[in-house]
Amino acid sequence: MRRNVSGPVAVISMHASPLGALGRGENGGANLAVRRLCEGLAESGIPTDVFVRRDDPAAPAEEMIAPMSRLVRLTVGPPRALPKQDLADLVDAFAAAVAGHAISERRSYIVVHGHYWLGGLVAQQLRDLWHVPWVQSFHTLARAKARAGLPMDARRSAAEARLVAAADRLVSGSVAEAKDLMRLYGASRSRICVAQPGVDLRVLHPKDTIALRDELGLGGHRVLLFAGRLEPLKGAETLLDAVAALCAEERFDDVVTLVIGDDSGDGAAAGGGGERRRLEARAGGHGLQGRVRFLGAIEHEDLADYYALADICVVPSRTETFGLVALEAQALGTPVVASAVGGLTEVIADGETGILVAGREPRAFAEAIASLLDDTDRRERMGAAARLRAATFTWARAVGRIAAIYARVSRPVAVTATPCGYSDNEVMAIAG
Repeated sequence: MRRNVSGPVAVISMHASPLGALGRGENGGANLAVRRLCEGLAESGIPTDVFVRRDDPAAPAEEMIAPMSRLVRLTVGPPRALPKQDLADLVDAFAAAVAGHAISERRSYIVVHGHYWLGGLVAQQLRDLWHVPWVQSFHTLARAKARAGLPMDARRSAAEARLVAAADRLVSGSVAEAKDLMRLYGASRSRICVAQPGVDLRVLHPKDTIALRDELGLGGHRVLLFAGRLEPLKGAETLLDAVAALCAEERFDDVVTLVIGDDSGDGAAAGGGGERRRLEARAGGHGLQGRVRFLGAIEHEDLADYYALADICVVPSRTETFGLVALEAQALGTPVVASAVGGLTEVIADGETGILVAGREPRAFAEAIASLLDDTDRRERMGAAARLRAATFTWARAVGRIAAIYARVSRPVAVTATPCGYSDNEVMAIAG
């Protein structure tokens, strides 16, 4: 269905590319969300140009994400990966590069959509330059991370507060994020739209799990799976400690844990040579050699095989805006044991499609995992229910809400009428 949007949208994802390999560097669920949304917008007849900073000198200047959606790489700063704190100093130059690119093509945009706080700083400048509405998505929030016990990034926190106050519309990936925007940043509920991500089984479907199981030598083994960027936020340390507790019991001698993902920027900055090396050392210290396997980053389209062969997917994040890994695992019929935080509480039906664990105590995770490993029938029931629940989260629904925002903010008489997908009572409940 074509939406009433009269021109292209400029999408700003300065720090990471929607075409980048997931689980590596800064590429994660947010990048996949940008990609899927742009694909869906293209199907709805809405063109998008996604602007990213070039971090590889060999990468082409442009690539197509989908018909009517292109990725534009701009050379701002050295063409290599940079720490996010360094990218903040390139915001002005990146905004100028986007503006220059638009002038060179005589191309005008009807909306600018910033992603992450760095993209927001760029989008704010372009909104003022182009006199078009600005829609903002954060994906993660500094104050939410600090609340979870991670170091406070004061510069980012202050910038996010300014962006929240200035943007024309705020898009949150979960009700939990909407709550954080209101409670931690004082956002007005009238400017927040909740657009939860989805899962596309046309892309994410298992091909040959038997062959993969044989390739990995997993015959006769039960499998736990962790997938995500390796950084303290994702809580893989909690899983390793829980696995150590499990492996102390003889009945779990057949359990193997697969860890998919590589260091993010934050992970690379972790002590001990990076998060992956630190986690490998921790696994070794527990005597888990051979019982925990670090597989590195895997192409997103290949993850389905790993989700499908796993008995349980574990998502021990300290905080999680949405929890795309948990959703995708459920879509493949795998129950999830996850932290009872953020969007994970919306993705997982506790006791029906998985188990939510309060706090970060490894023993609690070990007990939840053990309860499913010990009960095959329950695990299978949860897997069947998980498939049904995951099917209710669709990219089409998210695209529809984003398209509605673009249509309304681009018409000044209707900028106060953007639907958020929830009733006034439900949104009021978000604020507590």
